[in-house]
Amino acid sequence: MKKYLFLLSAMLLASMSIHAQSTRFEELIYFTNLTNGEVYNNLLQSNYFRQDYAIDVNGKQLEYFKNIGPKPGTEKIMVGDYTRLYNGTVLHTVNYTSTDPQHIINMIAQAKRFGLELKFRGADESNNIYLFDNSFYKVSIYLRRDQTSGLVEIKQKEYLGLD
Repeated sequence: MKKYLFLLSAMLLASMSIHAQSTRFEELIYFTNLTNGEVYNNLLQSNYFRQDYAIDVNGKQLEYFKNIGPKPGTEKIMVGDYTRLYNGTVLHTVNYTSTDPQHIINMIAQAKRFGLELKFRGADESNNIYLFDNSFYKVSIYLRRDQTSGLVEIKQKEYLGLD
């Protein structure tokens, strides 16, 4: 009986310290295809994020969202950055940052499962760098070497398909 009581209390203690990441890599990919307003509605409906602030930078309305879960402010999403092509096509960029290194490690694993090819893995003075690529997206993931934070940047690419 004591063994089961100990096991139950250990599991309860472990579950209290575990917290899940508020968003998945697939959701960030999905956000690259949406307008700022559509991303805003999706994030507010999820009840995991709220808008932190919006700012106009060189004519682009950048919107910043932060998580409101068990550890508020540890995850942030930025949308609104884009590149406009000569033909009027808009290629969006989504940035995700986290102060929990496990979230960034999870994003690396999710990018691999999503089918992106790891093109480069290396490091500089402050970051471990992972560059993924496919026909539609270029993904750059930076994990601080001191394990304090990380960044995931997803950029849409111009797809040159054959008609």
